[in-house]
Amino acid sequence: MSRPIRARGRRAQRGQAMTEYVLVALVLVLALFTTDTLFDGKTGAQYLADLIRAFFRSLTYFLSLP
Repeated sequence: MSRPIRARGRRAQRGQAMTEYVLVALVLVLALFTTDTLFDGKTGAQYLADLIRAFFRSLTYFLSLP
């Protein structure tokens, strides 16, 4: 008798995990692709790309030193 209850609980947990995944993905998309005055009108993805580009530019300069 307790077996069907356990199976229903697993199904409910599986649905909860999918809901959490969708919510986290939505928050990440909103954070990366909405503009903000904090980043001078750039999206989060553009700001992150600029930071990575600047890091690799300085890393390349450092590696080229004798």
